[in-house]
Amino acid sequence: MMIVPSCGQSSTDQPNTVVVTVVHTQISTVEVTVIVDRPVTVTFTPTPENTPTPSHTPTITPTPTITPTPTNSPTLTNTPNLAKTATVEAYGAQAAPKRNGFYTVGIDILPGKWHSTGTQSDCYWARLDSKQGLLGNHFGSAGGTVNIRPTDYEVEFDDCGTWVYVEGADMILQDNAESLKSNGFYTVGVEIVPGRWKSNGSGDSCYWARLDGYQNILDNHYGNAGGTMTIRSTDYEVEFDDCGQWEYLGP
Repeated sequence: MMIVPSCGQSSTDQPNTVVVTVVHTQISTVEVTVIVDRPVTVTFTPTPENTPTPSHTPTITPTPTITPTPTNSPTLTNTPNLAKTATVEAYGAQAAPKRNGFYTVGIDILPGKWHSTGTQSDCYWARLDSKQGLLGNHFGSAGGTVNIRPTDYEVEFDDCGTWVYVEGADMILQDNAESLKSNGFYTVGVEIVPGRWKSNGSGDSCYWARLDGYQNILDNHYGNAGGTMTIRSTDYEVEFDDCGQWEYLGP
């Protein structure tokens, strides 16, 4: 605001009169953006590198549960093996040596393998059912084996020497198992060694047979002597008759 004196008047004529001229000035309002520098602390978070995937994830072994100690069961007593204990008392009279006669199985005689100790050529044995039906028999050289089944009713022995119970006996090779053999039965692995054997006879009625533990024929021959046979280690026994003598050739 300015104070200006009026025209044509002295300032002394009207000492108390003042003319005031008011000048209005409009100032436009302008928005002004002020950028103020202000320090700001910025923390940078580093981008993680690729984390390798473990090739093997370890297996967590669970803590074992403690199993209570079992109570010991009573030790079972094995049935005595007469052939190994060599005592008749193990089975009583049923296992005692037998000679000629009839024997009821399970009462007078034990089932199992029985070996003839005779050397006769007219040995006869037979296995019979309860109706005296023939289950198996032999007539010829003594010295063989008969395998009595638990289902047999009775057996008959005649002129075979003494019969000895040999079920479960240890198969121990005798010192003369490779020596010359003549007519008779021979237990393989005990009385005769397995392998190739040759007959030195010259007749035409030579008979030989390879047998299993039940007297079943595995192989046999009847005819000219002088041939060769091979005894397997799985054979139970062999029979020779009228073939001369047999010589061991080797395995």
